Amino acid sequence: MASKEKAKGYERYPISTVLTMNTVFLINYIIGIYIMTLLLVPLGVFYVLYILFVESRVFREGCRYCYYYGKMCSKGRGVLAPIFVKKGDPKKFCEKEIKTKDFLPEMLVTIIPTIGGAILLYMSFSWIILALMVVPWISTFIGNPIMYGRLACPNCKQGMKCCPAMDYFMKKDRGEK
Repeated sequence: MASKEKAKGYERYPISTVLTMNTVFLINYIIGIYIMTLLLVPLGVFYVLYILFVESRVFREGCRYCYYYGKMCSKGRGVLAPIFVKKGDPKKFCEKEIKTKDFLPEMLVTIIPTIGGAILLYMSFSWIILALMVVPWISTFIGNPIMYGRLACPNCKQGMKCCPAMDYFMKKDRGEK
């Protein structure tokens, strides 16, 4: 179902893609903040600061070098990037190699509230807390492959040039180890 338009990549992603991607991430962030704040308000504040750290890291290490710097990417970060970081050399985007450990900060966004939720469940079992703990994991293992695999990556001009994340996740598809 790929059209010639999609084969060329989006110059500017549709707002529907940006809204979909950000809604899912925002729901996960809100769930994490809620769980951590229920545990202890300072932990909720720490978690918000951690989310800001992770997001700023993406701007510093990715957005500044990306084709979509100053443009609407799948999450809208490209439009925001000039506010937070100076444009870097796009060649650096292609030079970066990603390993599993590089995803640890992003994985902790889900792991931290899971631990917090487990503590809450130990203190007093709640089906609501259990359900809230499961949502980010469903998003990670079902939502992310759909969002990135169908909405973002196949339409990405940067990915058509080079993308360390795409290279990492697509190794199996290309027969690499």
